[in-house]
Amino acid sequence: MTSRTELSIIIPAYNCEAWIDDCLASVLGEMTDRRELILVDDGSTDSTPAILSSYVHQYKNIHVLFCSHKGASGARNAGLRAATGEYVAFVDCDDRLKQGFLAKATPLLHEHADLCIFGIERVWLNGTREDWTVRSRFFAAASDFADAYIREGRMMIYSNCNKFYRNDLIRRAGIVFEEGIDFGEDRLFNYRYLRECSSIICSEHIMLEYVQRKADSMSGRHVPGYFHTVMALHQAKTDCFLAMSKGTREEERLRFAAKDAAGEISRTLERFTDHPEEIAENLPLVENMIFGDQAPPSRNWYQNSMERARVLREYADTLCNQKERNL
Repeated sequence: MTSRTELSIIIPAYNCEAWIDDCLASVLGEMTDRRELILVDDGSTDSTPAILSSYVHQYKNIHVLFCSHKGASGARNAGLRAATGEYVAFVDCDDRLKQGFLAKATPLLHEHADLCIFGIERVWLNGTREDWTVRSRFFAAASDFADAYIREGRMMIYSNCNKFYRNDLIRRAGIVFEEGIDFGEDRLFNYRYLRECSSIICSEHIMLEYVQRKADSMSGRHVPGYFHTVMALHQAKTDCFLAMSKGTREEERLRFAAKDAAGEISRTLERFTDHPEEIAENLPLVENMIFGDQAPPSRNWYQNSMERARVLREYADTLCNQKERNL
């Protein structure tokens, strides 16, 4: 009798001939008969398809799918359709699974939680490394997780590549990655998934090395419509957590939403240093949101870090006060 596949690892791949072997080597060292690896070529035009094909002949639990180019969301959706594991994990083709991670983490699957969240080691372009971690704990109800996130934050909710998801929950709820958007598809997937969860595990184990291979990541390239996009993601996030939370006070909920909005505004303004071409599009939107019909404190207020921080603190306080008056 063949034992059931406990974990499907999905790796979307697009024009990654320079580092896909490195990525796969980090995963293959921990493969067992109860784990499957699904490689999805997203219409690559380099030697990536040939490289992926070469692995199929060497390992019985590797499957390769070849798709027309639809972006990471389309490739992940194709991988999900093919996955047979009880749980699903994602690894990007330019990252590396942390050595020994699966041996440490897969016992958590026996807890039968709907979601497992792990840490990430960020490897920057200059070689600097930084651990982004979560505190190990078990949440018997998703509402408890939402309460904790609203009060504390820092629970690594954005990425898809530091989590184990229940495959049957994804299929039952019909959750897919939204295709055709520039970024944020991972967050939207997670917000939809969280709404379907019961128990959630956070673990301090580091799942992968999140490697910056080149400078044209989201932070390193111009993103048209950036402010509109991040504020839509902010709305999706607050809608998700405020709907899930059952134990937070109204003051905590208001502060959470206001702080998150101010954070997205701050990150928008910080981008102007490297992307001055985004000022003309986004600064008027930011100033209208913060100041309304009032004049900003100075023409270049957003360039002074202390002034910017003061303005955003006052904006968050104003949001809270306005909403409290409307209760």
